[in-house]
Amino acid sequence: MPNEGRVYFGLFGDDFDPESLSIGVSPTRTTRKGSPVPKQSSWIYSSDKIQSDLIDVYEISSSVVNVLKPHAHRIREAIQEHNLEAVLEVVITITPDDSVSTPAVGFDSAVISFLQEVGASIDVDIYRGES
Repeated sequence: MPNEGRVYFGLFGDDFDPESLSIGVSPTRTTRKGSPVPKQSSWIYSSDKIQSDLIDVYEISSSVVNVLKPHAHRIREAIQEHNLEAVLEVVITITPDDSVSTPAVGFDSAVISFLQEVGASIDVDIYRGES
């Protein structure tokens, strides 16, 4: 079993319509706040899920940010207008196979600069695959 990983940029909030959010990039997924779940509405732009012995978060996060960076101003405006929380989310499942390399987790300066520009945080979720 190889490692799995993906990176997504999400905008989350209580009172906004993620389908009508116009920031110049089409989301890969949106959800509307519901009762009882989901607890918030979300607009998400995600990489594909990668299954590989080597998961390189530097590379995956850069590819996501490279799409979003030209729209940073509009993203920042949407965050302010709708009181949204912005997060770069890393989701990794590590194989229990000791012969497979562990993922490379880090962020280059362009990713960090973009996150600072739009006021986003980073969250890393790591799971252990089943043996």
